[in-house]
Amino acid sequence: MCPARSIPAVLFLLSSLGGANAGFAFEDDSFMATKAENSPEFQSSQASNVLAQIATALAEGNEAMRTLRGSPDEYDQKDRLQPSLPGMTCGIDRMLSYISCYSAVINHEKEAENVFMQLVDDVKAALPSNRWRPVEVIPTLGSVRIISYEERESGARIDIQVVGPVQNSYVISLYGWSRL
Repeated sequence: MCPARSIPAVLFLLSSLGGANAGFAFEDDSFMATKAENSPEFQSSQASNVLAQIATALAEGNEAMRTLRGSPDEYDQKDRLQPSLPGMTCGIDRMLSYISCYSAVINHEKEAENVFMQLVDDVKAALPSNRWRPVEVIPTLGSVRIISYEERESGARIDIQVVGPVQNSYVISLYGWSRL
């Protein structure tokens, strides 16, 4: 009689463990989704989408820039860029309507070059090549490397640069503005 009672108990225990495994699988799936969102490929795709919106707004002028304005930055005369550009802090100047974005401080030249090249690739992927073209620029003081693009019709411009080294640190910046 004792073994007959233990069979349902064992079955209940096994079904409970199966439910626990399903719960773990669910947690694992959400972890995988979060991990996928943090992958370089996902962030690159997201960056290209945001950069395409920025390029369109810059080419259309100051009125179109309003669609990118997020909440005001209380410490600056800028509004936050909405949607945000992954890996960068961005703002839109309230008076002149230019976009400025900065990466976090990068402590190694090679890493800075990699981040710079990824941003350049994202910009290239986002810009319609029939409307935007690379332009020659003179590097600014403190700039290690700079690449610029200009929209053929409107004259809107996007500059991407590596600034540094300052105390062996680098920052990647992106500036965009409509033709004034």
